[in-house]
Amino acid sequence: MSAAGLLCYIIAMTATHHHHHPSKLSRNQSEILACLRKAKEPMSAYAILDRVRKSGISHPPTVYRALNDLMEKGMVHRLQSRSAFIACGHGACDGKFAFAICRDCGKVVEISLSDDDQTALLALAPEEIAPEQVTLEIAGLCAACTPARA
Repeated sequence: MSAAGLLCYIIAMTATHHHHHPSKLSRNQSEILACLRKAKEPMSAYAILDRVRKSGISHPPTVYRALNDLMEKGMVHRLQSRSAFIACGHGACDGKFAFAICRDCGKVVEISLSDDDQTALLALAPEEIAPEQVTLEIAGLCAACTPARA
């Protein structure tokens, strides 16, 4: 893998298993999830707050609580490198996912990981650290942002 092709590696994946029982979302969770789905791009918690203010959500802790609950349900993911959140591209995930992010336009592509992928990544942790989460995002250029090659 060339350094020119990829600036950093970060795959966002949790070592915990998410249980996806159909559960009703709270009003705040529904508003925030709808906001992220409509945006179709990563958003900071404060950008989310600005967009959902008109629905009566006016305090940062309310947004963070809803985001944490949505992440637990696998419906929202946090992009560590950008301190931003994005709606799950699959509706809900089992905690095994990765992201490829265009460093020019910001396009995000969600990548599903297999159990073997998860096991291999968690095996990289040294013995003295019990892994809880592996955060790895692949940064590079999407096809639209890659300069034409002569």
